[in-house]
Amino acid sequence: MPEHDPEQELGPKFTSALHNQAAGQSDLQTTGLAREARRRVHRRRQTWSVAAGAVLVAAAIGGVWSFAGGDSPVATSNSDSSGNSKAAAPNTAQGVAPSVEAVGCPVDHPVLTAPGPDAVPPGTGLDLNTIVTGLRACRYGFAEGGTGLLGQESFNAATAQQVVNEIKVLPERNAKLPVFKCAPQVSKPSEAIVLRFDTAAGIREIWVWYDGCESAGFFTGTHTYGLFSAPLKLFMTGSVRPSGGTYLNALKDW
Repeated sequence: MPEHDPEQELGPKFTSALHNQAAGQSDLQTTGLAREARRRVHRRRQTWSVAAGAVLVAAAIGGVWSFAGGDSPVATSNSDSSGNSKAAAPNTAQGVAPSVEAVGCPVDHPVLTAPGPDAVPPGTGLDLNTIVTGLRACRYGFAEGGTGLLGQESFNAATAQQVVNEIKVLPERNAKLPVFKCAPQVSKPSEAIVLRFDTAAGIREIWVWYDGCESAGFFTGTHTYGLFSAPLKLFMTGSVRPSGGTYLNALKDW
């Protein structure tokens, strides 16, 4: 009969203990992996919840937002190269901007070299039966040191038409104005005003003479109207109002 060896009984116990310890460690590792997986799923859900909330906010304020980073299909304004927002340029009736001559007083005007007030270029004088839609009054100087454009003022359609209506009823001459006799070298005026009216056919003019001693009145190239105060008061304002003039001084109430 073999002799009992206590160490042989301990062998299976040690082996069993080692197996149990290995199983316990495996369970711990499995538990740790499961916990890490749950943590990652939880974080992913939080990320998607935040992203979904951002989409809802963007939609609520009317924005267009894309995860792909695409451009918004809605354009509300144009931007220049500096990034400043600017409104789209308005279209004109002809699709182009009006010329400088159409909106302002030309610096080099025929009145500056005209031999007299009747020298309105053919085709440019205003027919006083024409409907006008605006007025630019241009004051020019002829004297040395003051030659050229001295001032200009703009007026709306109502005032422009009122000026025309006041002129068209005037006689050819104001009989109350004196007749001046002066030497030729001082007979020319030091300044004059050109009334440039907007019409359907383009700019049409009336020249206004009120200084010197050659003549005085409103000139269209085909008709002459006497110089009276009523029309002058409508446009002789601001930079277009002269300090005086030979015939203006005689009118007194201009």
